[in-house]
Amino acid sequence: MAELPLQLVSEMGDKLAKLSFTRFNKGLFLDSLKQVENALSKIEQPLSPETSKKAEALKKLEAATKPLRKSIIKHGLLHQNDKDIRLSVATCVSELFRILAPEPPFEDNYLRGVFELIISLFKELGNTGCPFFSKRVKILEIVARSKCFVIMLDIDCNDLVLQMFNNFFSVVSEPHLSSLINHMLSIMTHIINEETSLPLLEVVLSNLVKQEKDSPYAAPQLAVSVIRNCAEKLEPFVCGFLTSCFLDRDAVEGDLKEFYHEIIFKIFQCSPQLLLAVIPNLIQELLVDQVDVRIKAVNLIGKICAQPDNCLADRYPELFVEFLKRFSDKSAEVRLNALRCAKACYLGGPFRKESREILAALESRLLDFDDRVRTEAVIVACDLARSHLKFVPEKLISEATERLRDKKISVRKKALLKLLEVYREYCKKCCEGQMTVCDHFEQIPCKILMLCYDKDYKEFRFAHLHLRLIISLSDLFPVLEVEESTRHWVHLFSLFTPLHLKALNCVLSQKKRNAILFIRTKEREGMGSCHEETHEQMKNSFVKMSASFPDPSKAEGCFQRLNEMKDNTIFNSLEELLDNMTIKNAEILRDKFLKLIGNKHPEFEFLQLLTSKCLYIFDSELVCCIVNGLSSNRYADKHLEDSSINLLLAIISIFPSLLRGSEVQFQKLLERNGLINDKLIEVLAKAGPHISIKYSDIYPLLERLCLEGTRAQSKHAVSAIASLSGASEQFVFMELCKGLVDSLHCGRNIPTVLQSLGCIAQYSVSAFESQSEDITRYIYENLIKGEPSDVLASFDETSGCDTSCKLRSYGLKTLVKSFLPHRGSHLKRKINELLDSLSEMLQTADVPNGHISRYEHLKSLGIL
Repeated sequence: MAELPLQLVSEMGDKLAKLSFTRFNKGLFLDSLKQVENALSKIEQPLSPETSKKAEALKKLEAATKPLRKSIIKHGLLHQNDKDIRLSVATCVSELFRILAPEPPFEDNYLRGVFELIISLFKELGNTGCPFFSKRVKILEIVARSKCFVIMLDIDCNDLVLQMFNNFFSVVSEPHLSSLINHMLSIMTHIINEETSLPLLEVVLSNLVKQEKDSPYAAPQLAVSVIRNCAEKLEPFVCGFLTSCFLDRDAVEGDLKEFYHEIIFKIFQCSPQLLLAVIPNLIQELLVDQVDVRIKAVNLIGKICAQPDNCLADRYPELFVEFLKRFSDKSAEVRLNALRCAKACYLGGPFRKESREILAALESRLLDFDDRVRTEAVIVACDLARSHLKFVPEKLISEATERLRDKKISVRKKALLKLLEVYREYCKKCCEGQMTVCDHFEQIPCKILMLCYDKDYKEFRFAHLHLRLIISLSDLFPVLEVEESTRHWVHLFSLFTPLHLKALNCVLSQKKRNAILFIRTKEREGMGSCHEETHEQMKNSFVKMSASFPDPSKAEGCFQRLNEMKDNTIFNSLEELLDNMTIKNAEILRDKFLKLIGNKHPEFEFLQLLTSKCLYIFDSELVCCIVNGLSSNRYADKHLEDSSINLLLAIISIFPSLLRGSEVQFQKLLERNGLINDKLIEVLAKAGPHISIKYSDIYPLLERLCLEGTRAQSKHAVSAIASLSGASEQFVFMELCKGLVDSLHCGRNIPTVLQSLGCIAQYSVSAFESQSEDITRYIYENLIKGEPSDVLASFDETSGCDTSCKLRSYGLKTLVKSFLPHRGSHLKRKINELLDSLSEMLQTADVPNGHISRYEHLKSLGIL
């Protein structure tokens, strides 16, 4: 034991006792107390193992500190109002507790004042910036280590204990060091383990669910630590309180009963063993008549199920079954809350067995009779799909996609937005290599495309805008490459039905593009000699274009105002936008244009929507990618290869110029492996006037198809020749027509030759008429009036109708087409002879398979 510090304490105690408090000198008192503080901090408790020596040392300590203790009482320093004096006195008192432990340094009748002083200083621990903060922390540390606080229980100062608990919870904050918080926790844990009471439990529980703006985490976390440390002691009190809230909440005093669900959840998170006897009571709450009680119970169970390591379904199977039944509760509000819980439950453990049951319950709500519930079910299903694309059942995605056809517009609209999010996330994962392309996700844009047929919801008529948001390179995902976008398009196109294709063609047609160009031409060139006629044409164009806007009448007015503008800047920008064949460049131009006119322009919103409609869904880069994929045999699956060709045809049919730049690869593709695809010839025919292919290189192939190909190939080959030959068209068809007539007389591939002749008649009247007598005579003599037995050997029988019947039909079609030229050319030949022949044939009773022949004849008459 340090003799000098002990002697100093004794002397200073005597000195303080002699000071006059009536003439209080703060400086003198404070200086003396600080010397005492310093001396006491250097004194340690006796550590001698011998009891007698330890007792003797304690007596010596008591004697040396007695003057100091008397002085503190004598001068009433425990109740001093001066903050500096109070802090020094509290420091000295705490040191006395440490030195003299386990004996208290003061008599019982003074101890309450001592603890009031110390506890009041604990309330100031929240001020971490105070220069005396470290001294207060030191006092807390000494009190915690000496365990002097248990004396409050012995002298019935339970109110001070409660006050101390409240002080700790009110001042604790995240900036506090862990050591400081541990001292608070040590004190509270020791007190509860010594003597638990309901008031103390209420303080802990109220702070467990406490939400503070300044420190939202510290107080609840301290309460959690207390509960964990004192679980065994608190269990009967916790169970008693919570059971009372379940059975007769009105009889429970205080406001804490209003938060018992939240208390259960917080305790479940930190010490679930406390609730073994409490959780089963939730079954009754799930069955009560009060909707609000059922909702609270559902939300609580949902939050518990969302915990990663919970075993609620295994430990309380009856409760979990009743929870699942709430998905079909008679109250829509309960069902809505159950659905919101489903998301958290699944995300908390997607691979738990109960997660499958939750998904099944969620799926059933997609068909709920309440549209709010169906909407929420779609939201939850799509959110779960986005978070676990690989593992969410296909059926759930399929059922959610079906809500695009929901009877309620609000459900369809929400389904559209959420499914777009799912599809974007799916494309992102595919791009990153985390997923492969799969049918059930590709069905999403297929179903969205079908919204073109929705007549109830006007926004759905613009499905092309939403479709573009899904697939286009920039709107789908910023880093999605054209190859990835093409891969998705090809796959989803393989899922198309005729209705899908019709819808896509409707979208791609976008007649407004032609209308916009029409207006621009009229404005810039002043076409039309008759002002009234021009005005009427433009008015009709406005009406057609406006039909594709949400508010047609408003859009028509906007078009009219644009037309009246003398500045051609807007029309020039629209022309440039329409002529651009890549999506990225077009979007740059659009942004530049909108920035140029500024959002203060009176028609800014209208032009913003109009320029969006001017952007392509497809572009030349995607077309090039399709052609390269086909020419390099990228598609091992024949089904996907056919799909890519069909997609190419669908695009080029509407935007033929997009093939520009891919001519070389496309030409190689035409005769790849010696096989010719009918649809590729059709693509060539559609794109011919818009691409640069050397005619002399491609003509031999087209000529061969006209002579030796299938009827479909010959039809498209003639069309391709017409589109590629340009000014030499008449000469080319003249020569080709001669060759076809020679082939006709030789009896080679008669069906194809007849098809080619009929098509040539439509493109070049003069070429056909140069050989018309020979062709007509052959058809009449060999096919219509005579028996075509001499040419049957060259004809492949593949249908139910006999060959002579088919040849008659093909001959008739050729003659009919010769009277139906594409370009409205004037015909010199008379149609009467053909009509007389058809009438005579219809009256003939002994024609083989007469009913089929008559059908073809009647069809020919109808066309004429």
